[in-house]
Amino acid sequence: MSRRPDSPFGFLNSLRGRLIAASLLTLPLFTGASGLLLERAFKDSLIAGELEQLQSQFYVLLGAAELQDGELYMPEQLPDPRYSNINSGLYGQIAIATGGEPVWQVQWQSGSARLLDQPLPVSKAPYRLNYKRLSSDKKLFRFTRDLQWLDADDRPISLRVEIFHSRDSYKQQLKTYRQQLWYGLALLSMGLLLIQLAILAWGLRPLRRLTRQIRRLPGTPRQRLSGRYPDEIRPLTDSLNDLLGSEQQQRERYKNTLGDLAHSLKTPLAILQGEVQQQQQNLPLMREQLERMGAIIRHQLQRAVLQTDQKRHSDIDIAPIAERLCAAMSKVYRDKNIHFDIDILANTRYPIESQDLFEMLGNLIENACKYGQDQVTIRAATLAESLLITVADNGPGVASEQRHTILQRGARADTAQPGQGIGLAVATDIISAYRGSLDITRSKSLGGAEFQVRLPLTNHQ
Repeated sequence: MSRRPDSPFGFLNSLRGRLIAASLLTLPLFTGASGLLLERAFKDSLIAGELEQLQSQFYVLLGAAELQDGELYMPEQLPDPRYSNINSGLYGQIAIATGGEPVWQVQWQSGSARLLDQPLPVSKAPYRLNYKRLSSDKKLFRFTRDLQWLDADDRPISLRVEIFHSRDSYKQQLKTYRQQLWYGLALLSMGLLLIQLAILAWGLRPLRRLTRQIRRLPGTPRQRLSGRYPDEIRPLTDSLNDLLGSEQQQRERYKNTLGDLAHSLKTPLAILQGEVQQQQQNLPLMREQLERMGAIIRHQLQRAVLQTDQKRHSDIDIAPIAERLCAAMSKVYRDKNIHFDIDILANTRYPIESQDLFEMLGNLIENACKYGQDQVTIRAATLAESLLITVADNGPGVASEQRHTILQRGARADTAQPGQGIGLAVATDIISAYRGSLDITRSKSLGGAEFQVRLPLTNHQ
C-alpha cells in the first residue's frame, strides 16, 4: 500500500528525514542522560567536600574542648569566628551521655545558634564509639561523631559532637553549575546537530551524484555509471552497470535478430519466387520452404531471448542438412550451374540446434555460391576434440587483410555483389555461442576461399 502524499510522517520516506528524526530523538536523550550523570557527579563531589570540611571543624572543636570534673569547658573565642557570629551558617554543639540508659544532654552550643528560628536538634540515636554520619535536611548539613574521653579519675565519658552547616552555599554552587551545564549541553547539542547535518549532506553526496548520473543515462551514448563510489554503494553501481550492460546486449540482440531474420528469409523467398515464375510449380518444395520460413521465425525469436550456449541439444546428422541446403542453393543460383561436392560420412553428428546448423551452414554455403564460380565443396569430419566443417569454393578467395573484417556485421569484401553483409556475422555468432571458431584460408584444391569451422566436443558431452 503506497504512502499518502499528505501523511504527517512523509519525511520518514527519505534517508535524510530518517537520520534527522533519529538524531532529534536520540540526541536529547543522550544529552539529558549525560547532564544528569554530570550533575550527580558534581553533587557527590560537593557532598564529599562538605564532609571533609565538617570533619576538619570537628577536630577544631575537639582541640579546643577541655573536660574537668565531668564538666565540659569551651573557650569563648574559637579559631573559626563563625561559631561566634549569629546566623553565620556554621553551628556546633557537644552533648554528654548521662544515666544508665544514655540520655544526651547538651553541654555546649556555639553562640552562632542563639537566635535561630528553631533550636538545633539533639540526636537521640544510641551511642556508638567512633560513629560518624553526615545527614541533611532542607536547610542544614549535619555531621555527628561519637567518641569517648577519660576524666582525671580515668572514668570514661561519652561525648557526641555535632556540627551543622547551612546548605545555602551548596545550593548556590549547584544552581550555578546546573545553569552552566545545561546551557553548555544545549549549545553542544545544537553544534553536534549542525555538524551531523553537514556530515549527512557529505555522506549522501554520492547518492545524489548517482541519481544525477542515472537521470543522464538516456542521453548518453554509452549507458554506464562511471566514477568512484564508496564501498557501500559500489555493489549497487556494479549491479546497475551489469543490468545496463545486459539490457544493452538484449537490445543489440533484438536488433541483430531482426537483421538475421530478414537475411534468413531471403533464401527461402528467393526459392519461392523462382518456383512462382516457373510454369510447373513444385508444390512440395514450396511447402517445405514455407515451413522452413516459419521455423526460422520461431528460432530467431527464441534466440532473441535465450542464450544458446546454455542449452543442451540432441545429436544432429550433418550430411542430410548439407544436402538439403545444396539442393536449395542450386535453385537460387541455377544460372551458375554450380556443382556441389559433399564429403560427409553418414554417422557424422553433433549436438546442436537444427535451426542453428541450418543458419550457420546455409550462410557459409550461400557465401560460397555467391562468390565462387561453379564449384563448392562441403566436408565434415570428427577429430579428437572437435568437429571440423569446411566450405570451399573456386572463386577469387579472400585477401588476408580482409579475413577478419568480413566476419563483422555489415562488412563485405565485394560491394559489387548484392547483400547486406550479415550472413557471415550470423554464422560467427552461432559458432561463438557453441564455443567454436571460424577461420578463413585459401582452398588448396579449388583455389578460392575456404571457411573452416571448429566446434568443440567437450562442451556438449
